[in-house]
Amino acid sequence: MSRNEVKKREENTTYIATISGGKDSVTMCDLLLKNGYPVDYILFTDTLHEHKKMYDYIEKLKIYFRSKYNKKITILKPKSTFEHWAFGVLERGERKGSIRGLPNLSNGMCYWRRESKVKPMEKFTKHFEKVVYYIGYTLDENRSIENYDKYTFKFPLRDIFKMKEDDCKKYLIDQEMENHLYRHYSRTGCDFCPFQSEQSFYMTWKHYPETWDKMKKIESKLLKLNNVVSSTWFMNHRTCDDMEKLFKEKDKQGSLFDFSDEPLKDCFCKI
Repeated sequence: MSRNEVKKREENTTYIATISGGKDSVTMCDLLLKNGYPVDYILFTDTLHEHKKMYDYIEKLKIYFRSKYNKKITILKPKSTFEHWAFGVLERGERKGSIRGLPNLSNGMCYWRRESKVKPMEKFTKHFEKVVYYIGYTLDENRSIENYDKYTFKFPLRDIFKMKEDDCKKYLIDQEMENHLYRHYSRTGCDFCPFQSEQSFYMTWKHYPETWDKMKKIESKLLKLNNVVSSTWFMNHRTCDDMEKLFKEKDKQGSLFDFSDEPLKDCFCKI
């Protein structure tokens, strides 16, 4: 796919850049706009459980994209709440009648990703005749794109800008657009995402006590109920209390997982 192929606007087509606030999607969006590629909408799907620092960062991005490119960020939200699904009863399948509980790695796609990201996106785009989505996959991500319709989904970081994840991180630092969360996490998502690593949970426990307390409260309520499919955030039925003991031991050895002591470059001064 050449740059000219992507820059050429197809008739009756809506071009959407999806951003999560993560380094890859933000870099992708900025490069698309900077290099004159068609972008009709910048979409951020709010899970309602982003880190507070992510919401702060999105506010900065709103100002930046409006000021530099006269583009606004459109924010989509789910119709229901995470708690509604976590404490809801399954209506079909082998576990019919059970309380759904927390998203489980063995169940494929996270149900909250489906409800908070996929469905709002589908509702927003259903009235457009044709849609092209820009997705922020990098060269070194181990994700298959073979199942994506090549006429509907474009991967500019891989196919045009030839960028790896570290390139995206460096790009944002150089542009003074760094996201504070990358000082503690290698990836971003829901603040309580059960699919994150032990390292990420450690960072949540250490640096984001409000999120950790929220996780403990939800887990505690589920553990007191009967017939719950998944009641703990961690695999092998380890509870938040179990993990706290482990994290306290790690903490005695120093903050082993801290990523950087360099000053944060998040002033967006290079607008």
